[in-house]
Amino acid sequence: MKKLLLVLGCALSIATQAQDLMLYGISPSYSQAGKFTKKLGYNINASSVMNAFSQTVDGKRFPSGHTHLVLHGLATYQLSKPLTIAAGYAFGRHNIFGLRENEHRLIAQATYQHKLGNFIITHRGRYEWRQPTNLQTRITSQASIGRYQVWATLPLYDPKKEKQGFFLSASNEAFLYFKGATNGPVSSRNGSLVSENWMHLGGGYNFGLTRAELGYCFQALVRNKAQDYRLFNLLQLNIYHTINWNDIQYWWYL
Repeated sequence: MKKLLLVLGCALSIATQAQDLMLYGISPSYSQAGKFTKKLGYNINASSVMNAFSQTVDGKRFPSGHTHLVLHGLATYQLSKPLTIAAGYAFGRHNIFGLRENEHRLIAQATYQHKLGNFIITHRGRYEWRQPTNLQTRITSQASIGRYQVWATLPLYDPKKEKQGFFLSASNEAFLYFKGATNGPVSSRNGSLVSENWMHLGGGYNFGLTRAELGYCFQALVRNKAQDYRLFNLLQLNIYHTINWNDIQYWWYL
């Protein structure tokens, strides 16, 4: 009985020492897509995250400021109307409360889109090979990550009759950490296969070739071996722009 009480006491002690980190910030992003041919195209994206408030948790200082910048470019190929595959490269610069890293990523992904009633549903499966380098220690390691996102968009207009109007959107993305990096939390598995999850709710306006969206994103990340979480509440401003490459070529040769 005494041994059981001792085990329960240790478990409660560990639970009370758990220090989840709750953050609030802003995340703007810009995404551009276009086609070179009927099937071959591209997608480029730039996204940033800024922590809005400073705080101290468990004796550690978490200052406000810029934490993430990720730039990526993908070549896309449309296998069929609903199915597209893509591959490319991304560069990340991270400054996570004193841990400064540069990160290279190789990306392979597939997206599948279909309708469910009035909703447009997009499934995206992505594999990322990441190579973060700690800028203080110059230590480089590798990580392998799988990501699955399901995205639902509800046009508040009739797309068959109109090309512009308001829309609502919601998504969830789960991260599967097959192999975690050893030099920081950016790609660290931290003892859990599903170490990260992002949920998104938003709405905006479709101008035709450009969509502007304002939304809320909740990011949960296992940040250490004790299974403490970093919880990021983000106000997002997303701009999506589509370019008709044939029109651009027409002006070039005019």
